[in-house]
Order: sequence, then structure tokens, then C-alpha cells
Amino acid sequence: MRRTRTFLVAATALLAALFPLAAGGAPALAAPLTAPPAGPAATTPGTVVQRGGALVVPAGEEGPVTTRLTVTLPPGTEGPLQATRLSFEAPHGDPGSRPGPRITSTCSVNGGAYAPCPWDSPDPETDPGPVPVAWLVFDLPPAPVPAGSSTVTYDITVDAPSELHALGEISTTVELRDTTGVVAASGPLAFRFAAGTPEAWLRSSLHARDRAGVLWQYDATGKGGTLLKGRKRVGGGWNAYTALTKLDRTTAAGGGSMVARDRAGVLWYYRGSGRESTPFRERVRVGGGWNVYTALVGVPGGDLFARDRAGVLWRYEGTGLATRPFGHPIRIGGGWNAYASIVSFGDGLVAHTPAGRQWRYEKADGRDPAVPFAPRREVGGGWNAFTALAGTGLVHAYDASLAARTRDGRLLLYGVVRWNGNSAPASPRPAGWGFDIYDMLL
Repeated sequence: MRRTRTFLVAATALLAALFPLAAGGAPALAAPLTAPPAGPAATTPGTVVQRGGALVVPAGEEGPVTTRLTVTLPPGTEGPLQATRLSFEAPHGDPGSRPGPRITSTCSVNGGAYAPCPWDSPDPETDPGPVPVAWLVFDLPPAPVPAGSSTVTYDITVDAPSELHALGEISTTVELRDTTGVVAASGPLAFRFAAGTPEAWLRSSLHARDRAGVLWQYDATGKGGTLLKGRKRVGGGWNAYTALTKLDRTTAAGGGSMVARDRAGVLWYYRGSGRESTPFRERVRVGGGWNVYTALVGVPGGDLFARDRAGVLWRYEGTGLATRPFGHPIRIGGGWNAYASIVSFGDGLVAHTPAGRQWRYEKADGRDPAVPFAPRREVGGGWNAFTALAGTGLVHAYDASLAARTRDGRLLLYGVVRWNGNSAPASPRPAGWGFDIYDMLL
């Protein structure tokens, strides 16, 4: 009996040691002999910072501008970093045109060589999928992480044509992922597209001949404020001609053509060269006998109108061929020597009486080559205050305008006002002074 009691006491003591009583008398579990190792601490992603904020991109001929992204990474981040495709939302929620292919960019990583990094605007009709196609996307290249460094840089150049100034400001979030696919850094990226200088082929040019026979060219700026750039010399010897007229809008890029009549009555054709430095190619002889005309005026499209001494207006349709630029003459009608001047304006003409009344001849809607203009409309007086007039496209890239020189040599540029399908010169703006040194504007 004593031995049994001794055994029970010993067993009870052993159980009490293994399972101590918890509060309230319930047995508690024994603590483990060794604690499990703690898991890795959560890492906060690094940052992507755009130097100077949104990059202002002048849309036009200014060329590319550059922005820098500085990426600061958490310690121990392994590269190369992969950028999630950047997606931009259309301004005002309206996708409009798809501008991606018209934007040009290059990227440099960590100060290395620049390489193209593409923009795109996928076509939803050819790129179906469960995720809606983005309006504008941009891809950054992979970026290695330099040994012993926690910083990566991207230098991004952006260039855009002038029509993309309407994009305004666009923004997105850059996410860079490490080799495990975890976001290692993120931050905003923004571009602000602003109106720049329209490309040379969009900007019209005005020509002026001085009394020494030198022809000068004034290119439009395509902007408000100063309307014309400083003059540049085309060449000498142009006082061999008694008449000069353009057949279409000449441009700062060497586009457009003109004709010139010499003192012997021979007409010569100057085709645009497509080069800014030398805007015209070598002249081509059209033919003789053009001294029968008292006025020559070209209109956009290549047609040439000629008024003879009896006041009859003739139309020479343009062929587009340098070797034979015009077809046979077509009689338009008489009475045109009522006008002191006839000048191209838009796709038609304006004509001025000696008393200074201006008449507008809009391009006709019909296809009869003998009826190129709608019935004339009187659009104002006082035009005999000017000593020279020239139709051109200077005020805006795609718009008509009329250059007018005052008696004291100031130059005004008239824009165009439109109403009910009609148009007329309006709202003159100063474009320079000293133009009285010229004996001809065109």
C-alpha cells in the first residue's frame, strides 16, 4: 500500500511539471523548446521621380526635348528591372485620332547609348482582347541595376509634329518590377504637349523683289506675335522680268512654284525645289507671246489666269508637268480691265477697282472650265490706300491671307473671315516695315 501511494505522488508531480495549470485551473500547453524563425520583413517600394515635373514638348519643328527619371530602389533589389507598359488616358475621355505612331522617343538607361523606345496607339479592331485597348501606350526598356548601387536613371527624348499640340497634358504611373515580379519602384510621369513652330512645309512664304533685281523670301513663323521671319536672299537677276506670279502657295520648305515673264514676252516656269536653302529649281521655258497680257495671276492648284489688252480673262489649266505646265487657253469673259489689280486669295481671286473697291471671286462649285468662279461679291472699299497686294497663306498654316503694303512701307497681313460659305480678307495685323524698298510683292 505504501509503495502504491508513493508511485501516485511521483506521477502527480511529473504531470504537474509537464502541464502547469492555467488561470481557472485548466492545463496549459507546454512552450516549444525552440521558436520558429521569423519571415522576411515587408519591403516598401522605392520611388520614381521625374526631374522638373511634366516635360513640356513643343509640337513642331523645334526638335526633341529630354526628361530624366531617377529611380531609387530598396536595398538588395536585383535587376534587370522591367517596366510595366505605360498607358495614357485620352484627354476628356475622347480617344479621337490615334497619335502614338507620330510621337518619336529615344531612351538612355544609366547614361548609356540612346535607342528608340516606341509609342503606339493600338487599333481596337485589330487588337481585341479581354482588356480594353489603350488610347496611347509607351514602353520603357529594361534597366540593369548597377553593382553596389540603389539608383537607376532613364533619360527620355520626345519629339512630336505640330498637330499634336492638341494633346495637352497626359500622365501615367511608372511601375518597375524586379526579377521576382514585385514592384520595386513607382512614380508619376507626365508630358505637356504645347504649340511649337509649325514645320517648314506648313509655313507659307512671301517674296519681294528689290529695285536691284534681287528676290528675297520672308517665311511665316506660324505663330502669333511676330508673323514673319527675317528675309533670306533667293538670288539676283529677277529684274529681267516684267511679271511674276505664284501658281500655288510657296512654303519655307521650298514648296510651290511660280512663273515669270521676261521683257521679250517669254514665260518661264520655276518649280519648287523642296529645299529651304534654294527654293526654286532651274527655270523651264514655257513659250513666247505672253506680252499680249496686262496681268498674270496664279491660283492654288496650278491654274494661271491672264488678262489681255481688251480686258478678256483667259484660263490656262495647270497640268502638273514641268515640261508643259499649262493646257490650251480657255476664255472666261470680258470686262476685267475695270480692275487696277487682280490678286490670288484662297482658292479664288480678289480684284480692285481704281477707286479702291474690292470684289471677291470665290471658286465655283461646278466643273465647267470656262466658269471657274462664282458671281462676284463686293466686300469693301479703301483698298487704293495700298501700293502693293499679294495673296499668300501667311497668317495661319492652312489659311489664306492677303499681304498689303501701305504708302509709307508698312506691311499688313489680312486674315480670312468666313460666313455662309463665303470668305473675304479681314482683321489686318502688322507684319513689318521698310517694304517700300521693293518694287514687287508676290
